[in-house]
Amino acid sequence: MKFLLVTLIGFLFISCKTDKKAEPYKSDLKLTENLSDFTTRMTEKDTVKILAELNMEWWIRRDELTITKKNNQIILQTIIKEDTTFEGKYQMRTNELPRKVIKNTDNSFEKHFKNKIERTKDKTVRQYIYKIISPNDTLIFYTDGLGDKGGEVRDYYKFMNHYYPDNKEFRFPDVEIEEVDDISF
Repeated sequence: MKFLLVTLIGFLFISCKTDKKAEPYKSDLKLTENLSDFTTRMTEKDTVKILAELNMEWWIRRDELTITKKNNQIILQTIIKEDTTFEGKYQMRTNELPRKVIKNTDNSFEKHFKNKIERTKDKTVRQYIYKIISPNDTLIFYTDGLGDKGGEVRDYYKFMNHYYPDNKEFRFPDVEIEEVDDISF
């Protein structure tokens, strides 16, 4: 009987000491190696953030895209922050767009960034257009001057309009060009 009691107490003591804590999740996702298909390689515990820095002259806008995976579907969440004064006063309006399940069977989402991978090489230019942040690394895509930035913003709008076709956030305003008959300098 004593042997049984000592054995039982010993077993309880040992089992209390060996409680294993759940190890924290360690992602295998690396943008530097998997940019062309990172949404396919994501797990439901991974999150990828994309910051689109669209600022030009007095226009200040930053879009924050969050990519997650749930039930093997890719979810896109977009938040737009824009200065409403056009005077650099940083009176920001925030617009959180509806979450979208994106169909990405051909990795078209990633192709937009993969086609621009050369923009990550030159770090001497100080403005960036995209910063893509994964659990293990970050890629920064740079632009070269105002004209280049404008072209990249236009390309980004076209890209995002594909995912939010009914939203005016990704459409340029119509511009009317007025013809003048007699101009002299």
